Amino acid sequence: MCSSDLPAQPAQVAAALCAAASQAAAGTGTGTDAPAIPAAPETPSATVAPVAGLGSPVRLAVVSAADPVDRASGRMVHLPDSPFLLGDLDPVDVLAPLVAGPVTVDNDVNWAARAERAAADPDAPLDDFTYVYLGEGLGCAVVSDGEVRRGHAGLAGEITHLLTTGPAGQAVPFTEVFVQLGLRQRGTAAIDVGALLAAVTGTGPRPRQTRAAIGAAVSGVLAAIVTLADPQLIVVGGPWGLEAPVLEAISARFRRLPRHIPIRAATLTDEPSLAGARRHALQRLRAVIVARAATRPAAHPAGAAGHRLV
Repeated sequence: MCSSDLPAQPAQVAAALCAAASQAAAGTGTGTDAPAIPAAPETPSATVAPVAGLGSPVRLAVVSAADPVDRASGRMVHLPDSPFLLGDLDPVDVLAPLVAGPVTVDNDVNWAARAERAAADPDAPLDDFTYVYLGEGLGCAVVSDGEVRRGHAGLAGEITHLLTTGPAGQAVPFTEVFVQLGLRQRGTAAIDVGALLAAVTGTGPRPRQTRAAIGAAVSGVLAAIVTLADPQLIVVGGPWGLEAPVLEAISARFRRLPRHIPIRAATLTDEPSLAGARRHALQRLRAVIVARAATRPAAHPAGAAGHRLV
């Protein structure tokens, strides 16, 4: 198995997807700990899985993308104020000539939610929860009855333009909050994580005001999620969502609302999206191996040469 974290420009992404598949085909990425191709944060990741004896060396591919993903086609969907520059990149089309089996594409927050659920204690399963991602981009995955609910077009959980409380107390789109707080990266819709963390750190009036504004904005989003999805728990992930001052501000404000549920930080913090995609690839790969083994001829007599699946 080979994993690749991909750069942000569409042409580079396509080239890196092909490189990942070629690496697997050449046999240089045959373990789950294969080295990743360096990339910018919060951009698509691909996991490709080779299987000996199944025709093409690359049997399947799983792609985790920071942009929304069309459920039917697997294409990237570019929404207004998207912080990433992938446009309508089509990973399925890019990888189809190199992969013998299916190419599965989904949003990175959905994969992170699947990984979080898989890591839960079996005695306390996570079957109904919402995973809210707070990083350069803003995302949400809704898990109900143990399954990620993607919606008709695959855009369920796209919270960027959800109306919430702005710093001045007026209703604004969620993404606009960070414009008003001056916390976007210059020339993009991406949140400046470093600037945000600096702005919420400290005991002075300005950090307190910033924490309060972010807490109110995120709480407004959570209130909408609870009303519509009725989760048992909210899990917060992402590079600034996991920070104690932010999470405490969100929790304190959310508890004041008429309808609130428990909130906790994500358990998996090291590339959770890639962990979810890898797990899915391994599950699909095992299914392929088992199905092929079930249709193989009877075992060779003792001592006869045979084939081995890896």
